[in-house]
Amino acid sequence: MKKNIAILFPVSRKMGIFQYSLTIAEALAGVADFNLHILYFGEENPKEFLKVADINDIAFTSLDASGGNLFGKIEFIINWLLRKPVFVINKKNKEALGKLSLDLLILPFPILFGFEHNIPYIVTIPDIMHKYYPGFPEYDVKTRIKRDMVYALSAQKSVLSVTESSQGTKDLNRFYHIPEDKIRAIYLIPPGYLYTYKDMDQAGIQVLLGKYNLPEKFIFYPAQFWFHKNHVRLIESINIVQKKYGQEVHLVLAGNPGANNKNYQQVMGLAEKLGIAGQVHALGYVTDEELVALYKKSTALVYPTLIGPTNIPPLEAMVLGVPVLCSDLFSMPEQLGGAGVLFDPFNSEDMAEKIHQVWTNEPLRKTMIEKGYLQLPRFTSEKYGREWVAVVKEALAKIV
Repeated sequence: MKKNIAILFPVSRKMGIFQYSLTIAEALAGVADFNLHILYFGEENPKEFLKVADINDIAFTSLDASGGNLFGKIEFIINWLLRKPVFVINKKNKEALGKLSLDLLILPFPILFGFEHNIPYIVTIPDIMHKYYPGFPEYDVKTRIKRDMVYALSAQKSVLSVTESSQGTKDLNRFYHIPEDKIRAIYLIPPGYLYTYKDMDQAGIQVLLGKYNLPEKFIFYPAQFWFHKNHVRLIESINIVQKKYGQEVHLVLAGNPGANNKNYQQVMGLAEKLGIAGQVHALGYVTDEELVALYKKSTALVYPTLIGPTNIPPLEAMVLGVPVLCSDLFSMPEQLGGAGVLFDPFNSEDMAEKIHQVWTNEPLRKTMIEKGYLQLPRFTSEKYGREWVAVVKEALAKIV
């Protein structure tokens, strides 16, 4: 008899976790052993974004996103303190879920949804970086407390927890004492839309990007303007490359300034102060198709983030034949497998030296591209699908 499994999507499709949820859904769609359900909040139906053979094989259920009022928060805290779902925080969702007779729920992000509704679940814990950087502005006291409450209990009550790397597994064990035999690492893969636009030609790229009036040669950094994305040191390094090496390197940034307008203003203000504002091109939000075009037109991806353990953009770059310069922290070197040039993201001088090295050395860039292609068999959708199916089947066997 087929098992009913469901994947819960986040409240907004603008969140990075939405793409991650799509990737899991696409990996599990069409598996003969499962009836796949997609749960989403309000009007944020992911149906149109899923790339599957037969969308009619998937059932879609809209859930109510309310529950954040004062009483809901009090009930949440009581449930957390008692380690039991004494209160039903959202009765509409309880009723909707009851009709589905779910055997297993997949939560692609830390949330107590499965715990609160008494449904066995797998939870993904993408990172525990707030433990490494408690002083970062995005990890204020309130955020750290809430993360610890939700991350720890969601992992403790899960059938299995999933991380994206060996580092993630160690962190989950170290900080929340989850036994490693209850954790499975499934490495990230490039998003499906990348392959939809992968083969666009130069004429198509020019049409898409013409409105941005970009220079012929630039390095590319797609990231929201959070403090941990380390834009400030990247701007400093661009300035050092010009002053120390006499090279005018152009930097193209893609990311919504509204995600953190304060940091965005600081980044652009620094470029103005250093006299390199003309070399920094902030495009704001770009479409998936434009993103692929930007990769393909760029000289290299630079990824100076301070958090991990791993990240999607280096994978995207390797798929698209773009050299990767990347932070040397956590599992990022492991993810690149020797295909990228690494730097200390806390050291603007080191970053500048590596940018100059890649910017001025075409044979090196060609070698990096070739090494990147050699890494791709580790990150195929087929392999990813097999790993997720295995974890789901293992979890179902544990429930019986």
